[in-house]
Amino acid sequence: MKVIVARRITGALSIGILLFAGACATTLAPRYDQVIVDGLTSVNVKLMEHFASVSAGTIKEDYVDRKKTYNNLIGSLEALTIQAKARPMPQNKIIDKVNEFLQKRGVAVLDDGEAPSATALEKITETIVKMRDTDIKQGVTPIEVKVFKSQVAIYLDQAITYENFLKR
Repeated sequence: MKVIVARRITGALSIGILLFAGACATTLAPRYDQVIVDGLTSVNVKLMEHFASVSAGTIKEDYVDRKKTYNNLIGSLEALTIQAKARPMPQNKIIDKVNEFLQKRGVAVLDDGEAPSATALEKITETIVKMRDTDIKQGVTPIEVKVFKSQVAIYLDQAITYENFLKR
């Protein structure tokens, strides 16, 4: 009789534990953050406007005309990077799924233990800083503008894709 009662109690506890565990929310990725998405959308437009404005190339003597634009872009990118890094990053396979999706689209992937959007934003910032430094030193040629734009576009695609993937 005691064995039957013990089995029923054990069975009831097991079912209770399974129900409790099933009710717990499992975080698979950082939470979707509309502020980050809006910031990415805004900086994307500003970056493409900047590339359009210098697409014919620049000369170093006119850098002062672009200085404020570079500073605004770099500041916006660094602020977005901080926001993206501030979210807790759970250990999971969501990045693998995003990277698989990016690879199918022919886009390079990122995986260094933090949100791909944060890493991509850092890479975009590095690229714009390098473009600015080149512009200060010698100006940029139309071909250099295309190269910088192509690199930025790849990283923007990664960041935007990842952040939009979180909304699903």
